[in-house]
Amino acid sequence: MRVQLINKTPNFLRTIWTAGRTCHSAVEPQELFCQDQSESAMLKLIDFLVSQKHLSTLEHCSMTFAVSGVSRTLLAQYSRHRIGVSLSVQSQRYVSERSDRGGQFDFVTPRSIESEAAVECYRQAMADAQNAYDRLCALGVPMEDARFVLPGGITTQFVTTLNLRSFLDIYEKRVRVKGAQWEIRAMVKAMAQELIASEPWLIRYLPEEAEK
Repeated sequence: MRVQLINKTPNFLRTIWTAGRTCHSAVEPQELFCQDQSESAMLKLIDFLVSQKHLSTLEHCSMTFAVSGVSRTLLAQYSRHRIGVSLSVQSQRYVSERSDRGGQFDFVTPRSIESEAAVECYRQAMADAQNAYDRLCALGVPMEDARFVLPGGITTQFVTTLNLRSFLDIYEKRVRVKGAQWEIRAMVKAMAQELIASEPWLIRYLPEEAEK
């Protein structure tokens, strides 16, 4: 799995502070944005906005991640988060998975598949899927139909853009809620680490411990 923050709104903190102050100020937002404010003063207002659930102010900040080496099973879970989330995914209609284009397709192995017998069973299933896909393509079946035999464990890649409000919601559900599936949990945590590296103050809203 590889996750990289490739674009974002400049200066989340000042953007959210400006949006929040605009709602309760006669001063024009252009002036507010240029005011000399300390980080602690801006954080105090943002803490208040979050505590009061005035979360529309967070929607003015967006981030774009490039993600690769994750399973189609993860993609199915992530795509359920639709509000404030954009997604562009590698197409199996146009990108061939045939073995003569690069060997066995890449796949993700779940952590629970660890015994020798389980690993052998899983790898054989992947090889069988590869063989079936190759044979269907050779028989003239279009890739968009041959892909029906490909497993959920096959890897994919995508670009996703979401606003900060949406990201905090996804983080809550996929990291902090006990029982979240391991692969999407790892991806969202990696997204959070990338974001915190750019906006360190956000660590206060992205605790790693799961809810009780």
